[in-house]
This record gives sequence, C-alpha cells and structure tokens, in this order.
Amino acid sequence: MAENCPKCKKSINGKEAGFIICNSDDCRKKFHRTCVNIDDAVYDVIQKNPMVSFNCDECKNQSPRALSSKLHTIEEKVNKVCNGINQIQGRMYQQYFQFGNQPPMQQASALDTTKKHPQQNNLIVVGNNCNSDRLQVVCDYGRWVQVGKFATNTGEEDVIDHLAEELKINKNLVKCTKLVKNDANLSQLSYCKFKISIPDYRFNELFNEAIWPSGVMVSPFTPRSQLNQNRL
Repeated sequence: MAENCPKCKKSINGKEAGFIICNSDDCRKKFHRTCVNIDDAVYDVIQKNPMVSFNCDECKNQSPRALSSKLHTIEEKVNKVCNGINQIQGRMYQQYFQFGNQPPMQQASALDTTKKHPQQNNLIVVGNNCNSDRLQVVCDYGRWVQVGKFATNTGEEDVIDHLAEELKINKNLVKCTKLVKNDANLSQLSYCKFKISIPDYRFNELFNEAIWPSGVMVSPFTPRSQLNQNRL
C-alpha cells in the first residue's frame, strides 16, 4: 500500500529509490528525499554509516515531556530485563545447591549414572527453606565474606535485615560482625566493613552482586591469624 509523503502529501511508491524513512521507532514515516533536502551524497553516508541517521522535523522537535515519557518506557523495559536475569540467576543457584554443591562435571556424571542404573538415586537434595522456625537445624558456618564500603552509622542489624529481605532467609541464620577496632573513633572513619556468614549450603549467594547496593565490595574474609601463617 502506497504511503503519502508528510511534506508534499504525494504518494510514495515503495519500489522507487527516492525516499527515506525516519529513524525514530515511534515514527518510521517515509519522505521524498527531495522534500527533506537529502541529496545522493548525504543519503549514501546515512546508508553506509550506522552512526548517522535521519530524523524528521516532528521527531526532532518533540517536547521534553514526550522524551521523558520515552525514557521512562525504556527504563521500565530495562528493569524487566534485569528482574528476569535475577530470577534466572536465582534458579541457577537453587539448582546448584540441590546437587549438593557438586561441580558441573560431577553433576553431569551423577545424572548419567542415574540414567544407566534407574534403581540407584545419587541425587542429594539440600533443604533451602530458611524461614521455617518449627524445626531446629544445626547449620555449618565454615566461611565468611568481608563486605564494605558502608557509611559509619550502618549497624549490624541493618546488614542482617537487608540480607534477610534479599535472600528470603531467617534473620537468625545471618551472622554479622562490624570490623571496627574497640578504640576506633567512628567520626574519623570514612567508611566501615562487616564480616558476614550464612549457612554453607547458601554461602555462594553472598557473591551475587544483585543483592548488594551499588558500590558495595564483597570478598572472601581471611582471619588475621591465617594471614600471619601465610607470611611465615
């Protein structure tokens, strides 16, 4: 179906070479090149260079409110993508822990063994409902992380509450200690750090950058005694 050029109101045949399309996704209107002063040289540059595009006068002169609305729409789409990535990452963590923290190759071999010998079940399942208080479970805490940089007025309870909400874990299972010397003057510190641990079967989730605010740095915590041994 033929379209009319918004400038001259005359029809544009899709097969003819003398037209150009507005690059705006919300527009995509066709114009006669002569109507928008696009000669062969300029048109050739637009065709060969992806960084150069044609936008009609209407799209160029859009109000700030219209542009703001577009940016808001883009931001919503980006947030949906980020949320989808976080959900996929969460499922990957869950599957990882259901295999008893086995490396990928061992997981594959366990599945192959199950296929060859249907009567044997080598699958190890680790419970991950950390919000249940009905049963008392003894959890292993073998590893710690060091987390910073937080404002000096940040308390241990603040960090525990944050992790409990982000990881959907019982607050009682989060161990947190502020790494500040007893005689330290907080007013002279620019930031503070914490050492944190959660049960071993979920420990690797602490390295998921999506659960931490922007700028927070997470690294394995090494006790000072172990550092001294390494130096020796």
